[in-house]
Amino acid sequence: MSPWCNAATPMPSGSSGCSPAGNGAICRQAGRNEWQRQQPTQQSLSRPLCSASSRSPASSASSSSSSSPPTPSPLHSSRPSPPCPLYSPTTPSTTSKLLLAAAFLAYLTSPASAQLRIIAPQSLANDFSQTHGVVYGTTATFGTPFYGEHVLGNLLYGESKGKQHCTDEDYDIPADQAETGGEMVQHTVNIILVRRGECTFAQKVRVAAAKGAHAVVVVDKEKSDLTSEEIQKIVMASDGLGDDIRIPSILVSKDDGKKLIEAVQAGHVMAELAWDIPRGEVVIADFWMSSGSRESTEFLTRFKESAELLQYHLQFIPHYHLFSLPEGKDTTSLCLQKIDSCPECQVAHEEFCAPEPEQVGPITGADVVNEDLRQVCIWQTTSRKQQENGASYSQAFWDYVVKYGETCAGRSFGYDCSLKVMSGLGISVPEVEGCIKKNYRTILADHLVSVAWSAQALRLNGWRYSGPLDPETVLKALCSGYASPLRECIELLDGYTEVYYTPGITFSTVIVTIVIVGLTLVVAVDLYRRHVTRSVRKVLREEVMLEVQTQMADYIELEDNGGSSRKHGTLTF
Repeated sequence: MSPWCNAATPMPSGSSGCSPAGNGAICRQAGRNEWQRQQPTQQSLSRPLCSASSRSPASSASSSSSSSPPTPSPLHSSRPSPPCPLYSPTTPSTTSKLLLAAAFLAYLTSPASAQLRIIAPQSLANDFSQTHGVVYGTTATFGTPFYGEHVLGNLLYGESKGKQHCTDEDYDIPADQAETGGEMVQHTVNIILVRRGECTFAQKVRVAAAKGAHAVVVVDKEKSDLTSEEIQKIVMASDGLGDDIRIPSILVSKDDGKKLIEAVQAGHVMAELAWDIPRGEVVIADFWMSSGSRESTEFLTRFKESAELLQYHLQFIPHYHLFSLPEGKDTTSLCLQKIDSCPECQVAHEEFCAPEPEQVGPITGADVVNEDLRQVCIWQTTSRKQQENGASYSQAFWDYVVKYGETCAGRSFGYDCSLKVMSGLGISVPEVEGCIKKNYRTILADHLVSVAWSAQALRLNGWRYSGPLDPETVLKALCSGYASPLRECIELLDGYTEVYYTPGITFSTVIVTIVIVGLTLVVAVDLYRRHVTRSVRKVLREEVMLEVQTQMADYIELEDNGGSSRKHGTLTF
């Protein structure tokens, strides 16, 4: 079970992590709030050695519901601090203080692009002298890396009993490893080493997480011949069941991993994990997607607010997933046959194809290609470049993709609905169609060859993003790419915290709810007043009628008595 989301938290299927709209993100934020409330203050250094990102295994075991996810803090300094786990406040010894100070100085003076940096012992760092004490690897596509963070941790290793670290019973972390280093261990997180093989990466990481790991280093198979450079090209993919994993992991080569394991078995090893992206004044975000993908549309819809605030600080570049099919294949439903609004535009039937959309209705891949082409031309005809930094931004593009997703999903998907949306947003239809007519072949050919590692992928400043595709996590990764802290990033990240204090409810939703409740109360009061009025009138009417009937009854009785007197009481003389 993940240390940052309890077992009761439902996770969306098919996602790469906690959906922002799901309980997973709410769980992470709740854990973060609880962690920040309890976290002790460090005053031993002028700059904190670590930042709020994780917890100690003891705290995790005591309360899974208050466990915390990594909390990136790229905006408060050009080089973020490593995380502080929850621990019981103690008074560190002088030796521990000196060791921590030395580790901190090594952290400040070391390169920023590393993934695993050896802090201690120095003898192990010397084994990686050519890379300045750095061990390079590839990051898993599941779990949430500490984007922009430097995570100071203790390397731990338990020898496998034959199952290659695939089951909980297969290995144990020796007690002397956890205790080595004394109080210093309390100031760091647990980084568990495991061997590759026998089961999936996700299974190994899941087992390690249950043993208290805050991060995992997977060492390549003993029979593998892959070098460190070749390992970095490996895709450390999920098995499709890694949605519940919330800790980062990397894969390193056999030779590098052997040195780490031997060092851990010989004594205490401290290392630093880092996931940094190249930094600049403008962050370039390449996003590969499909106009027919519901997940892509949902991400763009939820990320729109961030894009609108960042504007020219963010160079967003949309890429659309296209492919070709072998000649002679049946391409009726997948490949472009004709281009909307351009009957004279000619394309080969197998040349430009797209997956059929995740919509209900007779929508084909050809319809998706047409819509992809329209969205590219909307971007090209409406984006404006800022002279200061050269970044381009298009408000019309963001308005269109969100409105189209809301209006044209399902059977409405296609050209007619697109025209209505463009007209409604004030986008020049002739300009867009002129762009299509003039540049359709160039645009489609460019997107056909501009492929990523997945049909839906994100790259930040040329760096491959491998976390979950939810706006909050993406924003944290994106904001860590700025050379200096950005006010807009601080505002947006603070806004996410406020949103998750009231899970799943936005400010606009609250206002609408208040208005609806107010109107309901007004209507209810009016109906009640009318009901009371009708009831009072009815009661009065009944009382009046009862009184009248009573009076009439008395009158009739008097008349009967009088008649009887006249008839039977005749006087005689």
